Amino acid sequence: MPPLRAPSPKPREEVPSDIDFENQPLEKFRLYETRQRYYLTGSNATKKYWRVLKIDRSEPFELNVSEDPVAYTQQEINDLLQRIADGNRATGGLNFVTKAFGIAGCVRFLGSYYLILITKRRHVGTICDHTIYTIEESEIISIPHSTVQTEAATSKAELSCTYPIMQSLQRNMLVDESEKMPYENMFVWNCFLTRSIRQTLNNSRWTVALIHGSFEQVKMSIFGRVFSITLIARRSRHFAGTRYLKRGVNDKGRVANDVETEQIVIKEESGISRWEVASVVQMRGSIPLFWSQEASRLSPKPDIILQRYDPTYQATKLHFEDLEKRYGNPIIILNLIKTVEKRPREMMLRREFANAVGYLNRILPEGSRLQFIHWDFHKFAKSKSANVLAVLGGVANQALDLTGFYYSGKPCVIKSNMRHGDDISLSSKVEHVNHDGLGDKINGKVKQARYQSGVLRTNCIDCLDRTNVAQYAYGLAVLGQQLFSLDLTGIAKVEPDSSIAEALMDMYQNMGDALALQYGGSAAHNTVFPERHGKWRAATQSQEFIKSIKRYYSNTYTDGEKQDAINLFLGYFQPQESKPALWELDSDYYLHVGSYGDDSHASDAC
Repeated sequence: MPPLRAPSPKPREEVPSDIDFENQPLEKFRLYETRQRYYLTGSNATKKYWRVLKIDRSEPFELNVSEDPVAYTQQEINDLLQRIADGNRATGGLNFVTKAFGIAGCVRFLGSYYLILITKRRHVGTICDHTIYTIEESEIISIPHSTVQTEAATSKAELSCTYPIMQSLQRNMLVDESEKMPYENMFVWNCFLTRSIRQTLNNSRWTVALIHGSFEQVKMSIFGRVFSITLIARRSRHFAGTRYLKRGVNDKGRVANDVETEQIVIKEESGISRWEVASVVQMRGSIPLFWSQEASRLSPKPDIILQRYDPTYQATKLHFEDLEKRYGNPIIILNLIKTVEKRPREMMLRREFANAVGYLNRILPEGSRLQFIHWDFHKFAKSKSANVLAVLGGVANQALDLTGFYYSGKPCVIKSNMRHGDDISLSSKVEHVNHDGLGDKINGKVKQARYQSGVLRTNCIDCLDRTNVAQYAYGLAVLGQQLFSLDLTGIAKVEPDSSIAEALMDMYQNMGDALALQYGGSAAHNTVFPERHGKWRAATQSQEFIKSIKRYYSNTYTDGEKQDAINLFLGYFQPQESKPALWELDSDYYLHVGSYGDDSHASDAC
């Protein structure tokens, strides 16, 4: 077969010379196969620029991929494919396999490597002209040809993206837009699956970085002025899993159900190619202590067990140090668990969590001390006169005064020389943080950018139900200031009974349901939102009962298999000959700590 190189017809259309080949994104792909190779062709959005990826099919155990260095025009790529077909006619020719939108990863189990392709996507939103997609369908394709497949491969055990959505808007505005997608980010769930192909090619243009969580966007207007609200929930790939199988913290300070929530407001005005935007980040995560619950068929609420005694709270300290690197200071903790119970469960954790924070605050420097707020959500909500959202709104405003939020200025693009993947503390990197107002006007017209430093961390027991209500209250408080900073309203407050507040509540409810299904097996428990919508209490109670049954069934009967799949997907478990299979392990504890869980492991450092 002739080597892959550009054909040389006499007159030919040149690839535009102004294209940046190294950073030009590929958006549409077509996979072809011969007996010896797969050929993946990728083009930019206008189909004026084509690249070719070759994947060897003759080696059953190794992943051999190489990228053709030539940039092709559409006519040239057609000529090239025809030449490949002619050269392989004796062994079956060149056959089209599938269209795709990128590589989600390459994975090997006991036998050969598989290629995971995104074959169907759906447009779910736009951030500053960058389109956001969700995956609708994917296809797993065995790479080696059937003639070289091993017995293990057939055994029972084997069977366009341009916006770095894994990062906050503030961080994306602070980096050079030509930088590569940061796959080492903790929110990129296919980091492990794409590692081998990215390292081999030394680029990431063929792969698509995936986050797991929730994305929703709505467009609204105030007196004809259009804006969009975007809500993104990003689940961490560290110490990830299902409700009763992943609780608390591991030795490295990674907590279960660590989710970053970002609320973005973008002002849309015709004729402006740059955007005026405002965003805020908050997070949720399991209580950072060594604790667990054993799923039980006999009890829907099993006992809480404090597993290990950690007198100096080292894992807890590591967790808050990580938050400081991610978000800066201050770290504000809103703890919503119970203070009084007939049978002590949550209150044990409340007491130990308070002890941990008290101990850490005695040894931390003044600027890094944790701000801790206890509030018994259930006790307060039982009162007929209680206004849960009003109390949470007061806490939200206090937290917002301390952390601020990101505002781009009017309108502007902010860049720096910071590389993707650099650990930053925003409190040290951004020296002109302004929390004392909504930006200063220059000559009465242009507002300066302002930045968020610090974060509100909210938890209940599961970090699902009560937490989601508290996150909405914070989002509503921030929304008023976001709209005011963008000159869309005249006051820095959104009335809780307004249509905008109702739309935001629906977004947080949808986000909460998505996260609860992923982590707990049912939609989120919630009585506050339905009551705000005027729904009948008896109907709400029956719906909550059905959710409890669904969650109990998932936690008791199906979460084990789901946890196995997560451990495989994230690379925490890698099958090996003569070693126990994943489903034969009594526990996955050692997959997430020690030599498996340290920063050198594939799933943590990609």
